[in-house]
Amino acid sequence: MLARLYTAFRQVGEDLFAQRLISATAGNFSARTKEGFLITKSGVQKARLTPEDLLEVPLEGPFPPGASVESIIHREVYRRTDAMALAHAHPRVAVALSLSLEKLVPLDLEGQIYLKEVPVLSPKTTSATEEAALAVAEALRHHPVCLLRGHGAFAKGTKEKPEEALLEAYSLLTTLEESAEVLLYHRLWGKG
Repeated sequence: MLARLYTAFRQVGEDLFAQRLISATAGNFSARTKEGFLITKSGVQKARLTPEDLLEVPLEGPFPPGASVESIIHREVYRRTDAMALAHAHPRVAVALSLSLEKLVPLDLEGQIYLKEVPVLSPKTTSATEEAALAVAEALRHHPVCLLRGHGAFAKGTKEKPEEALLEAYSLLTTLEESAEVLLYHRLWGKG
């Protein structure tokens, strides 16, 4: 199972970078384990992940050295939702739209089916804090994806196998960015 899970981590890192949803060391993603969750370490090159770039984080207690700064958000999501995996990225168009929207409502069919609507969250702090963690966890109880205003998106995967859940979360991030692009183009050239 660990080999399949590492392969999924590597694929998601390569694809998020190739799709320009993260910069080289940005973003983070994780998968639930029996003891907690496996997450990408802070500052590693996501497009070139090695097994040593992943770290086990417990659901209770201190965070191990090297854990992603967003581990606090991942931990809270695993505590409060049915997530089996979580992916965090900085999709450019979705983040830009988050600066002026309260929620992103897709106009395209795929977005309407898989996302329905994406809440835009505005906690006072939008990164690596308990306040942001509670906001994201609450949003992901009711939605598969949410946006932190001006920061980025979090998507959860709920499939039973963690490697499939991680790929599901990645897929939702790509759907979000495609829906955001369609919405932006419609606003620029349509009647929106």
